[in-house]
Amino acid sequence: MSERSLQPLADLPSPRAVPLECIEQELAELWRTYNAEPRGQEPVTRARMSNLVIFCSTQDQANNVLRELPAIVQVHPARVLLLVAEQTTPQPGIDSYVSALCHVSGSQRQICSEYVTLSAEGDSLRGLPSAVRFLLVGDLPTTLWWAVPTAPPLGAELFQELSQLADQVIYDSRGWPDPVPAVVATAEWAASERAPTLVADLAWRHLRPWRRLISQVLDPAVVPGALEHIDAVVVDHGPHALPQAWLLIGWLACHLGWKPVGGKVKPGVEVTWGFEGPRHPLKVTIRRLSEGLAEVDRVSIAWADGRKTRGLTFSRLDEGRLGVIDESAAAPVSVLATPSTDVARMVGRQLSNRGRDMLFCKTLQVSRSMAEAVQ
Repeated sequence: MSERSLQPLADLPSPRAVPLECIEQELAELWRTYNAEPRGQEPVTRARMSNLVIFCSTQDQANNVLRELPAIVQVHPARVLLLVAEQTTPQPGIDSYVSALCHVSGSQRQICSEYVTLSAEGDSLRGLPSAVRFLLVGDLPTTLWWAVPTAPPLGAELFQELSQLADQVIYDSRGWPDPVPAVVATAEWAASERAPTLVADLAWRHLRPWRRLISQVLDPAVVPGALEHIDAVVVDHGPHALPQAWLLIGWLACHLGWKPVGGKVKPGVEVTWGFEGPRHPLKVTIRRLSEGLAEVDRVSIAWADGRKTRGLTFSRLDEGRLGVIDESAAAPVSVLATPSTDVARMVGRQLSNRGRDMLFCKTLQVSRSMAEAVQ
């Protein structure tokens, strides 16, 4: 299904407030009305491949998610339950709203996903897990998207109850304000029996182009001896992207057999670790840029080549391109066009990914070791 063949319907209903106990009835009426009214097109097809539960702590976060939802359900139709820990009305209890997200496929078939918004605050938040359990389509897999800039296990009892309903939890470590305890808590939770089988960090998915480029350029067939003789790595990242930088270093450590042996922090500036490699010790430095995106921006890798030191820098050139820079060359020696990494596309693809990412699991535990070394 191509993006060009997908067009939103112009006559989508506004979310309609309904009592919590009437949501299923209202959804059934919504589909009956859609198919009863002639629209000059084929009847509406209700599509749902899974349950998608999304938690937001503010209405502003929910509004950001709502802008992404149409693109997400085009990739992966789902019953969407949007939970907001902030109410727009002063009424006690849970406010509930029903609507649909629809698009027209290339064959003019109208494909629709239902979505329900549940808003609560204060003591009413305790009722959200029960409401979600009541609304889940029982024979479909369930994903919890923890769409807040806080580590999932730091969401306390509410997160624990919601995650127990899910087969998969999606979160994004980019933007965590206090990364050290957040990474430690998340890695500990992900390795425990309380976590679902599938755990996914969007920051890890976003590193795929970096991992691909580094693997290709430093492949032993291309640069013999480089990987086993690395003695220094420097990663520059934008504000609040330290967990993503740790994931990148953790990935290298998993592949190359590095073990963290200690760390040193210059608060707000850089963190330095010593690693023990299979052949010799090495130094890893992660530096925080004063401005920019919450992303890895630049990775410099140096290795011993006989009596000489060689090095390459992997850098974000612009939106959609990574480059390999040899400091002795006037231009990048290699450029990789990166696929779109917008939130909607990453979440939509992750919803369809039902296989456990063992490399991510191992990398997350190395990140935990790095965080504990500077705790």
